[in-house]
Amino acid sequence: MDLVKQFRSYIDNGEFLFAPGVHDCVTAKIAEKVGHKAVYMGGFGTSAAIYGKPDVGLVTITEMISHARNIVNSVNLPVFADADTGHGNPLNVRRTVQEYERAGVAGIQMEDQTHPKKCGNMPERHVISVNEMVEKIKAAVDARKNQDLVIAIRSDAYIDSGINELIDRGHAYIEAGADVFWPLLYDCKGVHEIKKVTSSFNNFPLMATLTNYSATAYLTLDEFKELGFRVVISPFAALSIAAPIIMSLMQEMKDTGSLKAFSDKLMPFDDLTDLLGLPEIKKLENKYGIK
Repeated sequence: MDLVKQFRSYIDNGEFLFAPGVHDCVTAKIAEKVGHKAVYMGGFGTSAAIYGKPDVGLVTITEMISHARNIVNSVNLPVFADADTGHGNPLNVRRTVQEYERAGVAGIQMEDQTHPKKCGNMPERHVISVNEMVEKIKAAVDARKNQDLVIAIRSDAYIDSGINELIDRGHAYIEAGADVFWPLLYDCKGVHEIKKVTSSFNNFPLMATLTNYSATAYLTLDEFKELGFRVVISPFAALSIAAPIIMSLMQEMKDTGSLKAFSDKLMPFDDLTDLLGLPEIKKLENKYGIK
């Protein structure tokens, strides 16, 4: 089964799917090595990895596609990619979908924010009209050549208009062709509001995030499943844990000029090259007589 069809089967067959966020190819390879079934490439991690900047709409569609293509080529897993706002109007959305499809991703996620967008954790977010977003979703659905490509749609409407508007938008987006709906609930008042949302969609695939902040802070995957979600991502947990560890390492080397304090934490060189695929490269060298 090809990876796009495999990802589609997870959605259509009612399986619960967790896709950890990966900000580069090494993180994706680690996710694959420990046995995850899919990975999520988000805008926050991509902006951080290629620019060292926050997720405020600075990364272009060309750069997002290039990053996605590299991750797709680094693992044998479905890659679920952040398409932000679709990078413009319905015509821009068409190109965004087509370019992501050519890059080999198995699914995309698009949101109803104004363009340029902001990270979903930032308070300065605003949404476009329902009608405008519906047309963008229709353009995305029309643009995909492979009908197995999953199109997930996120709504940030809660921050502007509250929970009822969020639910109404979800139904409109599903009617327009969304395969998955992501009701962004970082700002909600608690689990009772989450339950109100999930109970409004009759087992339709809903998406959420595994986080350490907001109303959903530290909910487990089992708890998300019980609440009625079918797809869960962790957009930048890997980056959030890597940054302080690397900072500690850099500080230690600056202060002591030594790696001794990290001797039990550093991955052995052979393990690192195995992770990066050196054994497969050596096999190819032998096959083609490269010395």
